[in-house]
Amino acid sequence: MKPDRSTVLCSLLLLVFSSPAGFSLPAIGQPPTASPAPRPAQPAAASSDPALITARACRVQPGDAADIPSPERGPLLKLLVEQGSVVQQGDVLAELDQDEALLALKLAEQELLAAQQKQASSRLAQVAAAALAEAERQSEQAALDAQQAQLSAADTASVRLAAAKEAEAAGALELAAASRRASARSVSEREYLALTSQRDQAAIATQQARHEAELAALKARSMAKAAEQQVAAVSRLRLLLETAEGTERAEQAQLDVLRTTVEIARQKVQRRRLVAPFAGIVTERRKAAGEWLEPGEPVLRLIQTSRLLIDGVVSIQESQRLQAGQAARVRRVAAAATGEVVMARLIFVSPEVDALNDAVRVRAEVPQPPAWLRPGAQVLLEIGP
Repeated sequence: MKPDRSTVLCSLLLLVFSSPAGFSLPAIGQPPTASPAPRPAQPAAASSDPALITARACRVQPGDAADIPSPERGPLLKLLVEQGSVVQQGDVLAELDQDEALLALKLAEQELLAAQQKQASSRLAQVAAAALAEAERQSEQAALDAQQAQLSAADTASVRLAAAKEAEAAGALELAAASRRASARSVSEREYLALTSQRDQAAIATQQARHEAELAALKARSMAKAAEQQVAAVSRLRLLLETAEGTERAEQAQLDVLRTTVEIARQKVQRRRLVAPFAGIVTERRKAAGEWLEPGEPVLRLIQTSRLLIDGVVSIQESQRLQAGQAARVRRVAAAATGEVVMARLIFVSPEVDALNDAVRVRAEVPQPPAWLRPGAQVLLEIGP
C-alpha cells in the first residue's frame, strides 16, 4: 500500500528539523547526505627551497621599547601625549610639578651672581701686586743709595787734603816765626798775621772735612738701615700678595661650586620633564595628571615601529649555516596572506644553545616594515644562503 502525499511531506519535514548541522536537505526521494565540514585556516607552507632555512616560533618585536619612568619624586602636572601619539626623539611627553625646582634654581643663580659681583669688586690681589712692584722698585733704589753713601763715607780724600793744607799752613807759619826770631824785620807783622790766618783756616777746613766724613758715615749707615727696612717691606708685601691670591683662588673655587650648583638645579628642572628617548608611538598611559610619582615609577610606554625585529629559533645544524648579514624574508603565517612578504636582514645568531629545546636563537631586522607587520604577531622567517 503506497503512503499518501501528506504522509511523505510530514516525514521529510521531521527529518530536516531533527537532523544534525552537518546534514543538508536531501532531494525528494533521495536519502540525506552529510555536508562537508568547513576547513580550518592552514598556515602557509614553508618554502620548498632546500637552501632556505625557516626559523620556528617567530614573533615580531618592536625595534625598541621602553617604560618611560619618572626621574623625580612629585605630583604629575600634565601628560602631553595620548595613547597612539606619534612622537620624535626629544619630545616632551609629560611634566612634573616644577615650582620647588624652579625656586631652587633661582636661589642658586642669585648666590652665583652675588659671588661674581663680590669677586669683581675685590681688587686686593691687584692692589697687593701693585704695591709689591712699587716696593721692589724703591728697595732697589734704596740699595743703590746705600751703596753710594757707603762709597762716599769710605772716601777720606777730602779729609787728607784738608789735613795736608793745614800742615802746610802750620809749617809756613813756623818758618815765619823762626825768621822773625832771627831778624825782626824779615817778616812783617802783616805777613805773619796772614800766615796765622791761613793756618787757622786750614785747621777749620780739616775739622769741617772730618765732620763731613762723620756725617757721610752716619748717612751711609742710615741708608743701609732704610734699604734693609725696604727689603722687609717687600717681604711683607709678597706675603700679602700670596694671601690675596689665596683668597682669590678660594673665591674662584667658590664660584665654581656655585656654578655647579646652578647646573645641578637646572638639571633638576629638566628632570621634571619626561622626554622621549627615541621616536615611536605611545602605547600606554599608566598614570594620570595629579597622581604622585616616585622615582623610577613607569608613566608611559613607548615602542619603536619604524624598525622591527623578528625573533625565532633554528636547530643547531641550521645555525652552523647562518651568520649576521644574511638576507631573509618575512611573511604572514595565514595561508591567505602568502603574497605579503617583506625583506629582512639577519643581525644576530646566538652563540648559545637553549638547554630546554636544543635550539639556537636568531634575530632579523626589518628597517621599514609595512603596515601589516606589527609587534607581537607570529610570522614566518626564511633565511637565505
